[in-house]
Amino acid sequence: MSRSPSRRPLPVSSSQRQSVRRQRRADPWRRLARHTLALELSARLGVNIFMISVAAVSLGRLLPYLQSQVHELEVTRAELAEAEAANTRLRADFDRYFDPAQAGRVIQEQTGYRSRSERQVVWTD
Repeated sequence: MSRSPSRRPLPVSSSQRQSVRRQRRADPWRRLARHTLALELSARLGVNIFMISVAAVSLGRLLPYLQSQVHELEVTRAELAEAEAANTRLRADFDRYFDPAQAGRVIQEQTGYRSRSERQVVWTD
């Protein structure tokens, strides 16, 4: 029976041993340093997406409130226009009733009173 030659490991130089050891003892901070840019970018994107979603939800909640406020403002403006028209009409009536120059005409309209100097004219055929 033939014996197979024994395999002995080849002699390894000291520089090769150090490189092997360095590769095996990879520092976790160095691995983290390689991925720091990607982690920072993903964190920024995550925060920005979160802020955008919060802003969108806030706008979604504010739009119905804004629409109700606009509707209330339109109703209030319509009521204000009606009140201003009524105020203008009442002020004109007040000025007419308390104007000394028109007092005789107002009395005649409301009571049918005619002064003695007026004569009623009746036209006949």
